[in-house]
Amino acid sequence: MKITVQFFSFLHQWVGQDELTLNLPDGAMVADALGQLHVQFPQLKETEKTILLAIGTEFATKSDQLHDGDVLSLMPPLQGGSEPSMDELLLTDKSIDEVEAALGKFDGEVGGVVTFWGVVRHIEDGKPIRALEYTAHREMAEHQFHKLLAETHQKWKLKKIRVIHRLGIIGVGEASLLVRVEAAHRGEAFAAAQFIIDELKQKVPIWKSAVP
Repeated sequence: MKITVQFFSFLHQWVGQDELTLNLPDGAMVADALGQLHVQFPQLKETEKTILLAIGTEFATKSDQLHDGDVLSLMPPLQGGSEPSMDELLLTDKSIDEVEAALGKFDGEVGGVVTFWGVVRHIEDGKPIRALEYTAHREMAEHQFHKLLAETHQKWKLKKIRVIHRLGIIGVGEASLLVRVEAAHRGEAFAAAQFIIDELKQKVPIWKSAVP
């Protein structure tokens, strides 16, 4: 059988390509694919304990079985159902329009709105920078974002969630993330916004790298 292997963030620089095709015997597992890759690209062995794996848009483990036509993704660690139709999710390489994104009319059920802006600072890992570059496994990121928003709605009674995450190069002082939560009460809005911000760093495959 044949599978496609995709490499994200700095991994594609290590192997010199974004993706490749592997021939594997029927019934092969993710571990078998990794074995082949480690022979072809020995440097990947260094990431064995920290690398994240996915088949399609779902996270995977070494013991998961592969099937003909699968897409296996290799990703570095993440940085630190579907949602209701009222929610808004956008991954974009365009700047976030502050007026359009932050303002809006609310219906009579909304009593609390919490808005969080993630802004690029001038220091990253103790060193001065001029920008951050964000890259993503876009299809999987959108899928995992949808799951996260659905989980958030299960935990709190919310009216609407808006998430905008920029990709590409974002300069110091510019917004890279907007999270806005509308709820009947402020406590629910604050808790849900904090949950989304914390969880996206653990579950959504988006990476950042400093631009000196």
